[in-house]
Amino acid sequence: MKKIYISGQITGIEATAPQLFKEAEEFLKAKGYEVVNPMTINHDHDKSWLNYMKTDIIALMECDAISLLENWEESKGACIEYYLAIKLGYEVIS
Repeated sequence: MKKIYISGQITGIEATAPQLFKEAEEFLKAKGYEVVNPMTINHDHDKSWLNYMKTDIIALMECDAISLLENWEESKGACIEYYLAIKLGYEVIS
């Protein structure tokens, strides 16, 4: 089973992001993926953007693929995750 990381905008849409990520998680699970949803990762740190990214990139490194939400290009973090996934040869699902 492939492990897939969900990537998309969170900053600026904090009220709606959890639902978008949840819907993507459910969709990907139905397709047979083991899903890593950054909205559900334990972020036990100072809540700075940099530390969110450090934790999320560690989670991304444990995956085989990345799934990009529709709004991913609006997110500096998602752009970094996408670039890293491309350079590592990950499967990309949009």
